[in-house]
Amino acid sequence: MPANRTAIPVGTLAAAITAAALTAHATAQADLPMIFVANEGNLEGSVTSMHVLPSGALQFADRVITGTRGSTSEPCPGCNPYAIDITPSGQFLATTHAAGDNFGENITVYEVAADGSLTVVEELELAQAGLDIVWLSNDLLAVPLTDLSTTNTVRLFHLDEDNQLTQVGAYPAGGFLTSMALHPSRRWLYTNDSLANTVRVFEVVGDTLTLVQTLGIPVYGTGIEVTPNGRFLYAAGGISAGGHAFAGYAINPADGTLSALPGSPFTSPGSSPKGFTVSTDSTILYVSHGTDATIRSFLLDNNGIPTSTGFMFDIGLQGTLREMDTLDGLLFALDDSTAIDGVAGAYSFNTFGDGSFTPLPGTPVDTQGVSPNDVVAWDAIAGCNAADIASPFNILDLADVQAFIQSFVAQTAPSDIAPPLGVWDLADVQAFISAFTAGCP
Repeated sequence: MPANRTAIPVGTLAAAITAAALTAHATAQADLPMIFVANEGNLEGSVTSMHVLPSGALQFADRVITGTRGSTSEPCPGCNPYAIDITPSGQFLATTHAAGDNFGENITVYEVAADGSLTVVEELELAQAGLDIVWLSNDLLAVPLTDLSTTNTVRLFHLDEDNQLTQVGAYPAGGFLTSMALHPSRRWLYTNDSLANTVRVFEVVGDTLTLVQTLGIPVYGTGIEVTPNGRFLYAAGGISAGGHAFAGYAINPADGTLSALPGSPFTSPGSSPKGFTVSTDSTILYVSHGTDATIRSFLLDNNGIPTSTGFMFDIGLQGTLREMDTLDGLLFALDDSTAIDGVAGAYSFNTFGDGSFTPLPGTPVDTQGVSPNDVVAWDAIAGCNAADIASPFNILDLADVQAFIQSFVAQTAPSDIAPPLGVWDLADVQAFISAFTAGCP
C-alpha cells in the first residue's frame, strides 16, 4: 500500500525550513576520520592533521606551527607540543607544551575544520603546562602540573564561548603526575603518581573534581589507560618490577573505584612497558615499550585478563616509539626519529581479531614536523542528528535543507524522521526543523 502524506506546497516547506536555517547553530569538526599529531620539536613545535583513507592509509592534511626558536636558551612557550586531545564533539583540539627552562609553556587550543585543517584560537601561557591533557567535556580541560619540587595537581580550565581558557580549579595529585585517563562515561578521571606508585580516582562533578580513591600499585604506573567499555584500567611498569610488568584493575561501575585483577601484575615479553591503547571493541590491549621500542598485543578475556599473542612490531631505536591510538580495525603509532632505519612519522596498521597487526604500505607517513610525540584519532560521525543528512556532516546548513526538501518530495527515507514511519507529513517537517534549530552538539 503506498504511503500517504499531507500535501504541503514545496514553496511553503522551503520557506519554513530556510527560516530555521537562518537561526540555527552550526559547529565545526572533521568530516572524515583523522589523526592529529603533536610534534614535540625543541626548536619548532607543530601539530599535524592527517586523513585516514578508507584503506586505512594516512594522507597529510595540514600542519600548524606553534612556536620556533634559534636555540633552547630562548623562550618559546609554543615549542615542544607534548600531549594532545580532542573534544567529544570533535570541534577543538588542545595541546600542552613542555618547552622547559621555566620560560613559560602554552596550552594551545585549535578549531578543527570539516576538511581537517586547523586554526589556533587560544594560547594560554603558564609557568608549567604539564605532560598530559584531557578534555573532560566540550568546554572543560584537565591539565596536570608536573613538578618534582612540589605537590602535583590536576588543573581544570573552562573554555568559554569566545574560546578563552580560564582556570577553575586545582586538585592535589601526588608527587609525579604524568598520565591521566578518562572513563568513557566521562564521570571519572584517573591519574598516576609514578613517584609514589599510586593511582587516584576523581569523580567529575560539574566543573570540579572529587577524590574518591587513592590506590597503591606494584609498578611505577608510567602510563595508564581505560578500556573503551569502561570496565578495566591498566598501568605500565616501565623499568620497575623487573622491567616487564604492567598492572590491571577492574573498575567498579557504581563509583569508578579500582580493584586488582587476579594475577596482576602481568608480564610482557617486551622491555619497559610504558603505555597502552586498546581496540575499540575492548578485546585487544596494545602495549608500547621504551627499551626495545616494540608494540606487543594481548588478548583480553571477559574478565580483563591479558594473554600475550606473540605478535609484535619493532619501531627501531630505544626510546623512539611514542604514543598510540586506535580506530575500528586500525592501530596508529608514532616513530619520533629517523635514527638507524632512516624513517620516522605516523604508522598505520591493519588489526585483526587474533591480535596480529600489519603496517599498511607507505607507512610511516611523514608528519612534516619534528619529533612526533602524541596522537589522537577522530572517527567522523556521519550526521550529528536527524537533520544532518547532507555533506559536510556535523554542520547544519542549506545543503541539509535542500536534501530534506528533495527527499520529502520524492518520499525517500532521509526525510521520514517522525512517526508513523512510511508517512511523509507535517510531523516530519516539524521534526526536521526542531533538530536543525537545536544544532550539532
